[in-house]
Amino acid sequence: MTDPSLGRKNRKITITSSPKGIEIAEKALIRLGFDSKSNFAKSQLLSRSTVTKFFQGEPPIQLDSFKRICEALKLNWREIAGLTEETQPKQLPVGSYSSPDSYGVVEQAQSEHRQVTVIDKQSQKIKAVITLKGDVNSVQNWKIIQSAVQEYLGDSIEITDIKQGSIRLFVEGSPEDIERLAFHIKSKELKTVAGFPVEGVQVLSESLNDESAESDKKWHLVQEIVSQGAIDRDLSGTDLSDTDLSGANLRGADLSGTDLSNADLSGTDLSGANLRGADLSGTDLSDPFLRDVDIPKVDLSDIYFMTSPRGTNLSNANLSNANLSNANLSNANLSNANLIGANLSNTNLRNTNLRNTNLNRADLSNANLNHANLSDANLSDANLSDTDLIGADLRDTDLSGADLSGANLRNANLSNANLRNANLSNANLRNANLSNANLRGVNLNEETQIDSRWRLVWEIVNQQVADRDLSNADLSGADLSGADLSGANLSGADLSSADLSGADLIGADFRYANLKSVKIDEKTYIEGKWRLIWEIVNQSLRNRVLNNANLRDADLRLAYLSGANLSGADLSGANLRAANLDSANLSGADLSDADLNDVILDSTIVTNAYFGSGKGLTEDMKKKLKERGAIFGDRPPVRSQK
Repeated sequence: MTDPSLGRKNRKITITSSPKGIEIAEKALIRLGFDSKSNFAKSQLLSRSTVTKFFQGEPPIQLDSFKRICEALKLNWREIAGLTEETQPKQLPVGSYSSPDSYGVVEQAQSEHRQVTVIDKQSQKIKAVITLKGDVNSVQNWKIIQSAVQEYLGDSIEITDIKQGSIRLFVEGSPEDIERLAFHIKSKELKTVAGFPVEGVQVLSESLNDESAESDKKWHLVQEIVSQGAIDRDLSGTDLSDTDLSGANLRGADLSGTDLSNADLSGTDLSGANLRGADLSGTDLSDPFLRDVDIPKVDLSDIYFMTSPRGTNLSNANLSNANLSNANLSNANLSNANLIGANLSNTNLRNTNLRNTNLNRADLSNANLNHANLSDANLSDANLSDTDLIGADLRDTDLSGADLSGANLRNANLSNANLRNANLSNANLRNANLSNANLRGVNLNEETQIDSRWRLVWEIVNQQVADRDLSNADLSGADLSGADLSGANLSGADLSSADLSGADLIGADFRYANLKSVKIDEKTYIEGKWRLIWEIVNQSLRNRVLNNANLRDADLRLAYLSGANLSGADLSGANLRAANLDSANLSGADLSDADLNDVILDSTIVTNAYFGSGKGLTEDMKKKLKERGAIFGDRPPVRSQK
C-alpha cells in the first residue's frame, strides 16, 4: 500500500470529547447564555453537524474545529478531550529506562501509573497518542517499545499515563513522520508494537509555529465568504471543512480540490461552480442552487439535498461517476445533467426531474423514482434492478440494455421508449403504457407482470407468428416494425397508431381491422387492397378516383371521401360510420350490409347503388335515396354498362 499525500491540506487530524468533557461543555454552554447548540454553531461559523458531534462525543471531529468550540466556551481543549496527564508521580527505581540519544531522562512512577519522558535533540512538532492493548505488568523493557515505534517514526518518544489494561504512548515528531505513522496504523499495516496489539492512534496537535496562524486564516476566510460572498473566486484547494456557509453566494467559484467535508451548504448558491475533486463527505446540501455545477467523481453519498417542495436545482450539472448513493434528491431538478456512470443506488429521486439527463451506465438499483420525469433520458445499460418506477414518465427514453429486473413499473409511461435487449424479468408492468415501445430482444419471464396485449406484442416482435390467428387483438400503439405477420389473421384487430413500417403483411387478413393512424412505409409488404384502405383511412382522398375498388369489409369509419369516384366499388360489409361521402359518386356501388350510421350522403350520386337493408339509415333517408335512384331490398344491384 502506498503512503497517502503527506501535505498539510490532506491531513485529517481528528479528536473526540470525553464523557466528562461533554458534561463540562454542556454547563459552559448554559453559563455563557447560548439558548441552543444551533445558535452556538452559527455564532462560531461552524456547521450544526460538527457541533452536534462535539457534544455527542462521536464520531471524532477535526482538531481545529474542536479547539474553536472549546475556545468559544472558554475551556481547555485538552481537558475536554481527556488528555491531561496524571500529576504528582512518584519516583521509579533507577535504571529502569535510559536513552543514549536523549539530553536527559526523568523516571517516575506510582503504584498504578508510570511515566517515562524522552526528550529529543530536535524541536517538538506534532503529538499523537498510540493506544496499545496490554497489561502494564507485562512490560519488561520500555526500550523495546521505543525502538519498535522509531522504526516507523524516527523522532523522540514520550510515554506516559500507562494504565492497567492499556498502554498510551505520546509520540512527537515532524508532520511527515506523524502522518506516515498514523497511516500505517489506520491502514492496519502496523498491527502490533513489540508484541502489543495497536488499538488506535489520535493526532493531537500541529506544529506550534503555524497551527494558530493556519486556523486563524481559515476562519477569517469563512467570515469573508459569509459576509461578502465569493462570486467567481478561486478557492481551489482551501480548507472549508466543518464550516457554516449556508446561504453564501459561491456562484462560479473555483472550489476544485476544496475540503468541504461536514460543511453546511444549505441554501448556498453554487451555480456554475467548479467542485471537481472537492471533498463533500458529510456536507449539508439542503436546498442549494447548483445549476451548471461541475462536480464529477465526487462522493455525495448519504447527503440530504431537499428541504423545500421545489427541491435542489442541479440542472445541467456534471455529476459523471459521482457517488450519490443513499442521498435524498426528491423533487430535485436534474434535467440535462451528466450522470454517466454515477452511483445512485438507494437514492431518493421521487418526483425528480431527470428529463433529457444522461444516465448511461448509472447504478440506480433500489432507487426511488416514483413519479420521476425521465422522458428523453439516456438510461442505456443502466442498472435499474428493484427500482421503484411507479408512475414514472419514461416517454422516448433510451433503456436499451438496461437491467430492469424486479423493477416496479406499474402505471409508468413507456411510450416510444427504446427497451431493446433490456432485462424485464420479474418486473411489474401492470397498467404501464408501452405504446410504440421497442420490445425487441427484451427479456421477459413468467414472473414478469405485464398486460396481455403487451406480452402479445413482445411475442410478435421476438417470435415467429406468421399465419397466427390475431383476430380482434388489441395491437393499438404497438411497435411492430419489421415484424413477420405474413398470412396472419388480423380481422377485427385494433391496429390504430401501430407502427408497421417494414413489416411483412403479405396474405394477412385485415377485414374490419382498424388501420387509423397506422404507420407504413415503402418497405411494408402489404397487398394493394389493404394499402388502399389504409390510404382512405389516413389520407384525404377528396375527389380521388376509386371506381370498381375492392373495399369489402373495410373499416372506413370517419373516412373523408367527399367528391370521390366510387362508382362500381365493392363496399359491402364496410364500416362507413360517420364517413363523409358528400358529392361522391356511388353509382352502381355495392353497399349491402355496410354500416351507414351517421354517414354523410348529401348530394351523393346513388344511381343504381345497392344499399340492401340500408343498415343505419332512417326511413326518411331511404326514401330520399330511392328518389335519387338508390336500390334497397333483396333485389341485386343493377350495374351500369361500361
